Amino acid sequence: MFGLTERVVPPARLSEAMAFATSALVGGQALALAVTGRLAESYGPATAFGAASLAAALACAIALTARPASYPGRTATSP
Repeated sequence: MFGLTERVVPPARLSEAMAFATSALVGGQALALAVTGRLAESYGPATAFGAASLAAALACAIALTARPASYPGRTATSP
């Protein structure tokens, strides 16, 4: 997530974008813990693990389909 942010955000706005990305990551983790905790209490740990695995697979699928073909300012020979 941070690598993608670094590639697509202008350098002048990078620290603001990284702070926002960090806050979003922490907020997402808190929400996920709240939801899976409720699932574990109500339906058992297997359901909570299944929900977490499904969310990870969904996030991977979204990342693979939503990524740009190339990044601005980068060439095929750039590291």
